[in-house]
Amino acid sequence: MRIRSKSFLPSTAVLELTYRCNHSCLFCSCPWFSKESGFEILQELDTAQWKCVLDELCRCGISGLAFTGGEALLRDDCLELLEYASSLTVEKTETVDGELTTREVHPEIYLLSNGYLVDSEVLECLAKLDVRLSLSLPGLSTFEKHTGHDRADLVLKLFRQASDMGISTTVNSTVTALNLHELRETLSAALLAGAGQLLMNRFLPGGRGLRNADQLALSENQVLEMLATADDVLTRAGRYGNLGTEIPLCILNKVELKTLEAGTRCSAALGFFVIGPSGYVRVCNHSEKRLDHFMNWKELKRNDYWNTFRLRKYLPAECSDCSLKLDCDGGCREAAHITGGNVDSKDPLL
Repeated sequence: MRIRSKSFLPSTAVLELTYRCNHSCLFCSCPWFSKESGFEILQELDTAQWKCVLDELCRCGISGLAFTGGEALLRDDCLELLEYASSLTVEKTETVDGELTTREVHPEIYLLSNGYLVDSEVLECLAKLDVRLSLSLPGLSTFEKHTGHDRADLVLKLFRQASDMGISTTVNSTVTALNLHELRETLSAALLAGAGQLLMNRFLPGGRGLRNADQLALSENQVLEMLATADDVLTRAGRYGNLGTEIPLCILNKVELKTLEAGTRCSAALGFFVIGPSGYVRVCNHSEKRLDHFMNWKELKRNDYWNTFRLRKYLPAECSDCSLKLDCDGGCREAAHITGGNVDSKDPLL
């Protein structure tokens, strides 16, 4: 039996509700925090407009919705939008017992936050709506250095409270040259506090992070140390985790991972896409290139930049003769674009 997809869009949408943030992270890749990108800050969508976007996303078959920012909770209507999203249904196609089936489900909803505005009201809302909570923890002793605020203890407290309330949680940790030395302690503390799983990202230049790249960027050996350390912590804890930013396969092959999942293919415009605060689509959250407005999403099919990612037409020339190229995109394409000037430039790690 052949089941026709509701749209050509990926199954997960990252919704950046606002440009505003109450942290000033050194590593932040939001393009509007980069003076070099020239990214224009347009008017944010209002509540009614975001609800229209949510309606359309579900009509398109988008089954995963990740609310972020900036800091999403700075919007007074954040909880209202989470509740509205949880009331919607979407037709989800999946394989069950070897056969494709379609069923009507509520979307899986995630809230990504730095934790500062997460209080009992927020936690009760997330528990009631079955929203998954991802909290940023970029170090323990280096937390203040990275974010401008000394709130590592607050994040750990929130993991404990969320765990007690049955909320599914993820520790989101961006690894830099400044916090690598305490990565084992950072991840261990989060998991012991109740974090259910790990989403780890290597530092990628972009946004505010571009001007801090000299002090934050990881070398190849440091990336290998990062991977091995996280994998060991997860294995000992009996937990699982993912690396959110792809690694060139020629580097990933140098380490054996048991529990941490690390990818080598870019998921932008294939596994997920981003809708910015003003409603415009980007292929991923690192991208500085604003595409069509989401309410005109069908135009993306004719957008050259979107199709560059959909069709994977971005392999660096330096990788063209590599025997691994069928399983690798040469690292992060948007980090390469930002640092090298073109989407087919070399990943800064290379």
